[in-house]
Amino acid sequence: MFKTKTFARWAGGLLSDAVLCLAAREVAAGIWDADLGGGVCKKRVAVSGHGKRGSTRVLIAKRSAYSIVFLTGRKKSDAGYDFSLVEVEVARMVAAGFHTLNPDQLDSLVLAGKLEEICDGKDEPK
Repeated sequence: MFKTKTFARWAGGLLSDAVLCLAAREVAAGIWDADLGGGVCKKRVAVSGHGKRGSTRVLIAKRSAYSIVFLTGRKKSDAGYDFSLVEVEVARMVAAGFHTLNPDQLDSLVLAGKLEEICDGKDEPK
């Protein structure tokens, strides 16, 4: 379970790895808010101490046999109603690339600093 470098910058101080691990486990179990096609889903992730009103929305690449990757996010309070069609289409294109990667290729992206592993599918964040 990974987050992109861009997602990590956005989520820093807002969403802990423990919260993201829980969200990723839910996605692995088929629990998300919307399937946007192309192996991308939208999931609501609560910000600690703020409940659903202070929650965020994230786009996640979910189709790979080897990974779940957090791609982008937005606060519920951000201007606009939801992710734009352009944001969703870009997420689909990025997800398509992640869906083809094997574990060695994912490890290479982690070593290059492009991905950050947040948990290994178990209960503990990295």
